[in-house]
Amino acid sequence: METSTLNFIGTVSATICGISGFMMLAMNFIKKYQSKKIGNNLIFASVISLIIQSLLVSYTYTINENIGSFYLFYAVVVLFTLTFLYVYRFQMNEKYYLYWGIALLYLMGLEMRTIDTIGEYLN
Repeated sequence: METSTLNFIGTVSATICGISGFMMLAMNFIKKYQSKKIGNNLIFASVISLIIQSLLVSYTYTINENIGSFYLFYAVVVLFTLTFLYVYRFQMNEKYYLYWGIALLYLMGLEMRTIDTIGEYLN
């Protein structure tokens, strides 16, 4: 798999997370548009895109492609972040839209950092 393909998949994933995060924050501040069904769908789409991107990075790294160790590191950080979000999902229901909006924007930033580190190695 080429690095341009991985960059495209990472960009799509970051875009989905960014749009979902901004929509969740908008739903937090505009009470009229709050919908748990839409929120759950946004979270589901974001998480699926992040998992697919991380799995493709892991697969590409195992077949000895020259993608760099930092690229794999940030993909693993994304998976750890998703794990912690899953563990604390019940506490996040207090301010559902605010917490998930911030979390999705954080994940978007991690994805952008992942894209920036392609080809970099730890010396």
